[in-house]
Formats: sequence, C-alpha cells, structure tokens
Amino acid sequence: MANQKTERREGPDALAVITLLEEAVQFAETLAIPPVDRSLAGRIGEELIPALYEARTYLEVGHVRSPEIRQGISRASLVASDLADADPAFGPLHSRIRVLQEEASLVARGE
Repeated sequence: MANQKTERREGPDALAVITLLEEAVQFAETLAIPPVDRSLAGRIGEELIPALYEARTYLEVGHVRSPEIRQGISRASLVASDLADADPAFGPLHSRIRVLQEEASLVARGE
C-alpha cells in the first residue's frame, strides 16, 4: 500500500474568531472614551457591541455556520463604516471588524 499524505489546512477556529471579536469590542470601547462625540460613542454601545455579542453567542455554543454570526458581524461592520465616515479615527475599528468578518467566514466554510 502506498504512503498517502493527508494534507491538513490550518485555518481559524471558533475560539480564534471569538478572540478577534473580543479584541474588536475592547478596541471599540477604547474609541468610545471621551472626548469622542457622544452620538458616535452611543452607536458603539447601542449598536456595534450588541451586534458583535450576538455573533459571539452563536460561536460560543459551536454553531459556527449560523447565519446570525454573519449577520451580527455585518451589522457591526456597517456601523463601523458609518463611524469611520463621520470620524477617520474609527477607520482601524472598521478594518478590524472586516478581518473578523473574513475569519468568521472561513470558519463557517470549514476552511
């Protein structure tokens, strides 16, 4: 019998995505500290963070293919995009959430 090599691709797992998500939340919280505009800080606390936590809930219970993960991260990305349009200081937050979006997508596809 010939030796068969099995190729295993290493990709992100749910725990790695949760870590990225938590880092994005922490970064968003630091950006919401005054002297940032109150309305922008309010959107972080009322829209962006809850959307990310919704996604985290499904990741934590192992439902990595749940559409709620993609939807929650997408909502957070839209909010971050709006924030970045209003204030360029939020650009790095939007970038982090886009990376999170891609990593979550890879996990959902099993890559």
